[in-house]
Amino acid sequence: MITSFFAPKKNSESKKRRRESSSAADAAEPKNDGNEKSASAAVITPSSSSIASSSSKNNKSAANDDSSTAQLAAHLHPSDWNAHLSRALASPKFRSLSKFIASERISKTIYPPPALVFSALNLTPLSTVKVVIVGQDPYHQPNQGHGLSFSVPPGIKIPPSLRNIYKELLNDSNVAEFDSMPQHGNLIRWTKQGVLLLNNVLTVRRGEAASHKKRGWEEFTDAVIEAVVKRDDSDGSEDDTSNNKKNKGSGVVFLLWGKPASLKAQTVLSKQPRNNKKGKHAVIMCSHPSPLGATKTNAPFMGSRCFSRANEELRKRGWTEIDWRVDGPLNEEEDEDVQKKERIEEKTEKEVDDTEDGDDDEVVDC
Repeated sequence: MITSFFAPKKNSESKKRRRESSSAADAAEPKNDGNEKSASAAVITPSSSSIASSSSKNNKSAANDDSSTAQLAAHLHPSDWNAHLSRALASPKFRSLSKFIASERISKTIYPPPALVFSALNLTPLSTVKVVIVGQDPYHQPNQGHGLSFSVPPGIKIPPSLRNIYKELLNDSNVAEFDSMPQHGNLIRWTKQGVLLLNNVLTVRRGEAASHKKRGWEEFTDAVIEAVVKRDDSDGSEDDTSNNKKNKGSGVVFLLWGKPASLKAQTVLSKQPRNNKKGKHAVIMCSHPSPLGATKTNAPFMGSRCFSRANEELRKRGWTEIDWRVDGPLNEEEDEDVQKKERIEEKTEKEVDDTEDGDDDEVVDC
């Protein structure tokens, strides 16, 4: 009975509290004057812990990208290339490329070994470049690719394309010093005379030609060619000064074998018209030296005399000629330097490749 007596009063007080609570809520809610839609859905804001977690993941991802880039770029030795390639090395494309290569090396065999990826640039400083030979991508069998287009380390079977290069040199009567077929395919002696042996793509998956195509190397090697084309600008740079003091030459000779190489170099040259005024740079084009194309097209590689023609163009530009032999001393100082580089390179190759079996498969791609 007592309970029933107080029940109505309790309900009355409860209703009063609900009315007061409702009035307070109405006062706190923004008024909708008809120009805005009512927000009927609840707004969910991330917790501080989820924000911190997301931020941590982003920071970790960025750090991993930076680490991959630093690891790849570390194999480009300090030289006059660095200043001219700084923008390319810092680009989003190169960061993406570095991350891709790092992930590839975890689960796959990639050539050449990391220490040899930039061999072309490390062996031929920008200030010494006289001739540019553009290849496609590295040889994709064990122990073949060592960072120089068309070249293979000592002890590796000479690939078909390089054998045709040697045949053309033997048949060119104006390259008298090249009088016998070499017994190895190492072209390091050319690099020490200013021949840049540059591939369009600098890495490849084992057994899969062109597997790293369109991953970012093309933009980087475009930047390399652009640096060569623009090198002799009269800007008073230290590179130009050392270059002129040493060789007294201006401009370079491009030996472009096959359509891909021709398109690549000419595309870069066409973007730099002021750097090729009055034929500052010479371009010699013919078919690719591979057995599939060496004797084909209207400008076949075999019989092109491209090596003696390159020397003619070098003389016109004030450069010393290239001695196209792959053996023998250059001069006392240069020969000592070549031997030192060869010892370093052979040691590096042994360290990174000593777990792989040799492979004598002939590879056309280069």
